[in-house]
Amino acid sequence: MRGSLALQNGVLYVGRHEATAHVRPYDLDGVPLSDGFSFRGPSRAQVELVGLAVDPDHQVWIADAAQAAICRFTLFGRAVGKWLAAAEGDVAGSFGRLVDLEVRDRDGRLECLVASGGWRRHAVQVFDEEGRLLASLRSEGDPQSNFHGVTRVARSGSRIYVCEAHAGRVQVFRDGGFEFLFKLPSPSRAVLEPAAIAPLEDGRMLVACSGDSSGLALVDRGGRVERWLAGPGDGAGEVLDPTDVAVETGREDRATRVAVIDRSAERVQVFTLEGRCQGALAALPGE
Repeated sequence: MRGSLALQNGVLYVGRHEATAHVRPYDLDGVPLSDGFSFRGPSRAQVELVGLAVDPDHQVWIADAAQAAICRFTLFGRAVGKWLAAAEGDVAGSFGRLVDLEVRDRDGRLECLVASGGWRRHAVQVFDEEGRLLASLRSEGDPQSNFHGVTRVARSGSRIYVCEAHAGRVQVFRDGGFEFLFKLPSPSRAVLEPAAIAPLEDGRMLVACSGDSSGLALVDRGGRVERWLAGPGDGAGEVLDPTDVAVETGREDRATRVAVIDRSAERVQVFTLEGRCQGALAALPGE
């Protein structure tokens, strides 16, 4: 099972799936705010919820890899929209092998950032809210280069962040153009696999890594590790194969809280930027 997180106006949304997809909102103290909702695909087909976002109008956007579809729901689970890829294969407008999505308001209009996995040129694309293609990012700024194993994407202001687990790196784009990339050094010299990223308002980033060197790192604007907030393991305050991370920025570091979902979507923990674990959500959606 793969878990996804979204944070909107202080509310943490947790999405999980195992044939049926489940979504539930929480406050960051771990208290459920409602029962949430569950859904399946057409004719009760199974769902693979690989990406989750909530827009300013509180609509819940779901990337469903099983149906290769972007779906929208109200907070009560009523379906209000759906669109499919405009093309197949590794071409602009296609989003086979969905892995994530991110929704942002840009000058009063919604834009949806959609990510696909595998070895693809058109792995990271921007669509309008009706599913019309606006842009396809170029890996390393080269129109002929491929992205390698994209796992998550994030957006903050004019920047887009792309985690490539297979390449062991994060690419950063600004105003649609390639800006720079970085890799995280491992204390144990193992290859780090960036699995998810959450940018802070000051340009720093939180990067969750999976694999043998699972961990949660606070990274500066240039991609250098400031400190590790959590190391590998399945105990409290450790992380094991995290699949998503979300952050609520406070006025200062000690007031900022970070949510991480790991252990095959069986756990969501909340950390401070100082690395203190404040506990885990008691009951996840679908349990």
